[in-house]
Amino acid sequence: MRILIVSSFYPPHYIGGAEILCKDVAEGLKAKGHEVKILTSTYGVDKGVYEEGGIHRQLEHHLCWKSKGFIKDMGRFFKKEANNYEAFASLSRRDKPDIVYVWNLYHVSVSLGFVAQNLGFPTCYSVHDYWLSHWKRDLWASLCYPQSLKLTHRIVRKLFTHCLGWISSFLFSKALKRSHVQFVSQYLKNKTLQAQKSIRDAEVIHTGVDTKKFAYKKNVNQQKRFLYVGQIVRHKGLHTVLEALKIIIDQEGYDGTRLTIVGGSVDRDYEAFIQQRVSELGLENYVQFTGFVSRESLPSIYQAHDILIFPSIWDEPFPLTLLEGMSLGLAVVGTATGGSAEMITHEVNALVFPKDEPRACAKQLLRLLHDPELFERIRENARRTVEER
Repeated sequence: MRILIVSSFYPPHYIGGAEILCKDVAEGLKAKGHEVKILTSTYGVDKGVYEEGGIHRQLEHHLCWKSKGFIKDMGRFFKKEANNYEAFASLSRRDKPDIVYVWNLYHVSVSLGFVAQNLGFPTCYSVHDYWLSHWKRDLWASLCYPQSLKLTHRIVRKLFTHCLGWISSFLFSKALKRSHVQFVSQYLKNKTLQAQKSIRDAEVIHTGVDTKKFAYKKNVNQQKRFLYVGQIVRHKGLHTVLEALKIIIDQEGYDGTRLTIVGGSVDRDYEAFIQQRVSELGLENYVQFTGFVSRESLPSIYQAHDILIFPSIWDEPFPLTLLEGMSLGLAVVGTATGGSAEMITHEVNALVFPKDEPRACAKQLLRLLHDPELFERIRENARRTVEER
């Protein structure tokens, strides 16, 4: 079967776990004998068309766009839409996929779902975040549903769409067919149901992790090492970890505690804030930043640590980091926000604390440091959860 996967980002140039999983699934489909092509954005590569090994980095993304005023924004928007429409249309005409498999369109063009539909391709969606429930917030969708636009903006909209007649064939397709949708968690499906009743029959397929690549570690460090893996962005709650670490090392006997922070950032202001907090709290000798690391390097990094801290303050769809740490047998201390609650249970396979509460985080970390039996039970149950579920 010929499968065309469309995603805003794709490894090795990616932002979160959804893109990592996208690659895992693509490779799995190839291993089963399917012909798989990837259409993704130019994020992380030089501008222009970039093709290698069936990966077509042609879509223009708007991840870092800042408003330049309505008229200029509209010009950039239609240029992006024209580029992305042509990229999809030409690739699909050439390769004639049997299925278009959509992963995320929010940072490229939500309209591509309509394009695939109007060109007659069977289309299915794998949903790992909130883009499907929030798709009407996209600028393209606001043109289709212009009730909230000012009168002058609606007039400009009409002029643009009149001048760009080629786009009108798909611009006003009001109904996006979502008969083949899979969600990564029940929580994410429920949230999307509030906005999109048509996905009521969608399946929930939880993320998986390769337990051979992320093999259970038998030995642990006598001086437990803390680990954070994820983006350095505000909603991931990394500031909570720093405050908790300060509480711990201020106690007698814990000045040997160390924290490794693994991950890059698309939020430079927050990244600078984190660096500043490390300095303000006097944690320079206790915290190591690795920056972005490749997926291939992650298992060895996990292996060198003992406790995974997951302090997210937003409603996580279904975090891959938790599964990886649990598979390796790290004891998890984290928040059970959103879909995370479908994989971790307090005092069974993790210790849970309320979001944005560093003292509660520190308390749970200290419990693991004080109680070796609890530490072993938590990490053994974590591995068992991954194996069984």
